[in-house]
Amino acid sequence: MRHRPEPAAARYRFGARVLDLAQRELRLDGIPQPLPARVFECLQTLIEHRDRAVGRDELVRAVFGRPDVSDAQLAQVVLRARRAIGDDGQEQRAIRTVPRFGFRWAMDIEEVGEEVAPVEAAVVEPEIETPTPPPVAANDDDAPKPIRVVATRAPRRRRWPFALAAVIALCAIASVFAWPQWRAMHAVASTAQSRGAIVVLPMQVEGDDSAAWARLGMMDFVVDRLRRANQPVWSSEATLALLRTQGDTPDAQRVRRDSPAAWIVESRARNVRQRWDVALTALDAKGRTITGRANAADLVGATRQATDRLLAAIGGTSPRVAHDAPDFEERLQRAQSALLANDPDTARRLLHDAPLAQRQTPQLQYRLAQVDFADGRHADGLAKTTHLLRLPAVQGDATLRAQLESLQGRLLMRLDRYADAERSFDRAIAAFVPTPNASELGRALIGRGTARMAQGRFDEALSDLGSARVQLVRAGDRLSVAKVDGNLGVLEMQRDRPREAAQAFEKAERDFKALDATVELSGVRNMLVAMHLMLLQPEQAVAVSDRAWAVRERLRDPAHVADLVLARAETLITLGRLQEADALLRLPQSRASSPGDFHRHEYLEMELARQRGDAAAVARIGTQVLRDWPAQRNGRLRAWVAWRAHEAALDAELPTPPNASALDADALTKQLGIAVRHRREGDFNAADTAYKSAIAIAEASGVPGMIANAVIARAHFLLAQDRVDEATALVGRVAPWADRDFELALLQVALYTHLRQAGQQQAALALARRLAGERPVITRL
Repeated sequence: MRHRPEPAAARYRFGARVLDLAQRELRLDGIPQPLPARVFECLQTLIEHRDRAVGRDELVRAVFGRPDVSDAQLAQVVLRARRAIGDDGQEQRAIRTVPRFGFRWAMDIEEVGEEVAPVEAAVVEPEIETPTPPPVAANDDDAPKPIRVVATRAPRRRRWPFALAAVIALCAIASVFAWPQWRAMHAVASTAQSRGAIVVLPMQVEGDDSAAWARLGMMDFVVDRLRRANQPVWSSEATLALLRTQGDTPDAQRVRRDSPAAWIVESRARNVRQRWDVALTALDAKGRTITGRANAADLVGATRQATDRLLAAIGGTSPRVAHDAPDFEERLQRAQSALLANDPDTARRLLHDAPLAQRQTPQLQYRLAQVDFADGRHADGLAKTTHLLRLPAVQGDATLRAQLESLQGRLLMRLDRYADAERSFDRAIAAFVPTPNASELGRALIGRGTARMAQGRFDEALSDLGSARVQLVRAGDRLSVAKVDGNLGVLEMQRDRPREAAQAFEKAERDFKALDATVELSGVRNMLVAMHLMLLQPEQAVAVSDRAWAVRERLRDPAHVADLVLARAETLITLGRLQEADALLRLPQSRASSPGDFHRHEYLEMELARQRGDAAAVARIGTQVLRDWPAQRNGRLRAWVAWRAHEAALDAELPTPPNASALDADALTKQLGIAVRHRREGDFNAADTAYKSAIAIAEASGVPGMIANAVIARAHFLLAQDRVDEATALVGRVAPWADRDFELALLQVALYTHLRQAGQQQAALALARRLAGERPVITRL
């Protein structure tokens, strides 16, 4: 790799990104992005020579520092460079391919000579400008005392209703410190790692520039054929997750070091005189090699023959699977290559362009259903899998049937149909158990465990996740193991243990970042934000939110984008950055959330209105959504919406909202709702009894956010009743958290106002102003 003098500017800005040559960093919105050295060199070379096309050989010398580099190696670096800047091979917005020559930079560049400050932007157009929070709240004044507090009291929400989105997406990692029995289970799994597993590396392709798709597509073809021959082979996704941690070029020795596999399979394909020569070489731990080689007119046929010859050499038997036409098999593998490269648009186009007879086959329809899942079209995917599972041809293909059942379970989870998903996973597990497919079985067990978790059956979920982990560790499937552990973190959250969940998600963030698992990384950061908010740690929450926001352009599924937008909006509301939060909630993309986040958008609209002091708007929004909110849809969030709507309606002297029974879905909101009802009826003794019960429930959980919620509600009630001594004792229990929570700081102001302690009141008021952001603090009496 060559070293060149840096230009005077040394920084290039394009869109929300800056390539800093002096620091050798790529920054997105001011946040450094992980970037392999060769990818950096590729971007630097293309940008520096953006006035012309850069030839293939020139780019190779700049990136690798030597001429003997295959087209496949260069194509992989360019692919990673495109991904790093939010580009792809289809749109080519920034890196454009120049046929038979090389590449050219196509995006506008601005040279900047000094450090570029972070830029806050929306997920998609229009961009959202970050307003500077005012030093004091808009309605603040320095009027003499006495004063009264008028800001609304936004509760610290229990995030558990939102946890379903993470459960469904299987997008978190957790550590296993929480349960002694889980540590024992992990030890068993570690000793059970199968050294008979086979890892297939991406194919190296030479002699045909149009066959770059084969790198991943034919890797997956070999994996599928070995799997159908009942060999314990890693999934393509698991292999790619391992390779992401190892740099640009797959290295069998490094894979050997990082995996328990018995065989590492490398493959090479070379096009010579319109025929394909394919060689598969398996390397064992002792350095012994076995090779399967074949030559055929088409790449798929040659790879199939080479795989079967390798199977015979290691003592396996070729699978008895009917061969499709070479062009059809190639199309399927091209589409799979695009899916593995996170490019569902290309995969869909390839499949839709097939002849009618091919489009009607179960194999192509199954691939289309996978594309639907990757692209967030869950209802479309479910329709396809349901139809396919009724076909006699599918019923006679045990492997395809099991894969379809597993995919259907994941689709049903996305559609909030947890009981149906569990039944699909049951059938998939039954089909996978007799096979050596530990990875497929483990994934189906993850699915059933998450379906049971979503239904509140935590012990059964733990059992499934434990069994899944044993299978996946045995298979060496690191990414799926991470997903198992992540769901254990979500399970901690469901058990009202946010500290343990937060620590688990912190580990998850590190692991998914190392695996370059974008969707999972985004999801786990959203959950970590929620945990910090529940622990009354706003500074940590916003730091994680900033990191989550940095990867927004790499998300494709509309539900994932919506979850990110809503999580960001929630964080900003908590910090009093109301204009930014409002702008996010106005984005159309914010309403594309998954069924597991049913009415979360409206809930955050209520939070925003309450932070602005508009109790009537809170009651109006809550009343509207409660009218047609089914009890079985996101019941715990429904309970919190009902409580806040009832409380706001009472404060605004509006009629009681509908669906009072919604409060019963959560023990804490049930008691808080009872207290509001008794206040409306004038029975203040009964109201206080209910508030005391709510505090007892919150304190039993040990969660600061829940405790603050209940204390704020009862303390304001006591102050309104002039029961100052009781309020003083109650407020003292949460005083240590007041320096980092606006609502608790306001509570201190209200208490000292009633006590007529001017010095303490002024100190509390200064603290509330510091934490307020754009929220109102006081008005003159």
